[in-house]
Amino acid sequence: MMKKKPAVVLGNLMMGRCFTLADIPYIGITTKNDKRLFYSKACIEGHVLENPAKNEAATLAGLLEIGKRHGGGLPLFYTNDAQLKMVNSHADTLRDYFTFLLPHKKLIDSSLDKHLFNDMVKEYDLPTPPTFHKDEVTGTDMLDFPVIIKPTSRIHWFNSQVIKELGAQQKILLINNAAEFENYRRKIDAENIDYIVQKYVPGTEAQILSFHSFFDENSEPLAYYCGRKIRTYPNDYGLSCSLRLIKHPEMAAISLDVLKRLRFKGPIKIDYKLDEKSGKLYLLELNPRYNMWHYIGARAGINLPALAYHYLIDGVAGKVQTDYETDIKWISGIQEWFTFRDMKKQGLISTGQWLASLSGRRIYQTWAGDDLKPVMYAAWDTFKGGLRKVKKLF
Repeated sequence: MMKKKPAVVLGNLMMGRCFTLADIPYIGITTKNDKRLFYSKACIEGHVLENPAKNEAATLAGLLEIGKRHGGGLPLFYTNDAQLKMVNSHADTLRDYFTFLLPHKKLIDSSLDKHLFNDMVKEYDLPTPPTFHKDEVTGTDMLDFPVIIKPTSRIHWFNSQVIKELGAQQKILLINNAAEFENYRRKIDAENIDYIVQKYVPGTEAQILSFHSFFDENSEPLAYYCGRKIRTYPNDYGLSCSLRLIKHPEMAAISLDVLKRLRFKGPIKIDYKLDEKSGKLYLLELNPRYNMWHYIGARAGINLPALAYHYLIDGVAGKVQTDYETDIKWISGIQEWFTFRDMKKQGLISTGQWLASLSGRRIYQTWAGDDLKPVMYAAWDTFKGGLRKVKKLF
């Protein structure tokens, strides 16, 4: 029996578990020192590499060394913007040892830079809210408040002084009036952060919907599914802490049309926001990389990383898979509790409403009864961290 070629996963435990569920061996690589990825059942070896946002050359060198030791044709999976940027910039070099599928460079550049993305929106007539690059905003009288400020790239956004002052990992800033805009504009400009200003689409984070797929060389999907956020932490414009899959034929149809027109190839996540008053879906961004949603997708019946792996190895695409379950909730754990606590204090949710929103089958960021080694490692690592803090006190 021929030995399976391992996947190379630049990611986290949730991506690793997609391969464990499909019984595909993988080499786990963390660029954020999160070693839980190394302990899932299918992981054959683990490596800690430099964060490409800080030292891309070192990350690339480490990745190439792994490729040399294992031979060519290793399917490569990347999960954040800095990793995508590295793969895009060094695709020809990486292809000596790895196999992956990228859309055209202009599209990747546009996904990583919201200024360029706005140009693509105009070229392809994508259904986005009115958007301006910061240099186009000559005065606040041209803005229809409320608006949001969104960085053109999030690679360094969360380490900016603006976000540190807020004390929360907010992806965007909601601006209600001209005075707020000028205040934030001064702070952001002082840090030389590039950004766009976009008309705010009303609604909570639960109105953020997403489309997920992998497209082959002929711009045909191998499979796809749709998702919806339940909550984020912080509860306004934060990072996802509970998710679920949904059926949404209209969003799927819009996404398939957009991606066909873009002649898209590879993994994709498209974010939308639903305006509940008008019922209109607004496209917010394209993310041509693998992501945390793939774990809930795999548990629900469509394992996109596994399908991509087999396509990258064999080059064969079967019937498009669109059948998946929608009764599973993904929960981050402690962040979900923090969000509930904060929302309850603000009178936004009751304990009963919170419990009802999490009813049904649940999966978690770390806990999995069929894959306990990462859970044990996480518990031990947390315990050691607590001991270090105690030692510092005494």
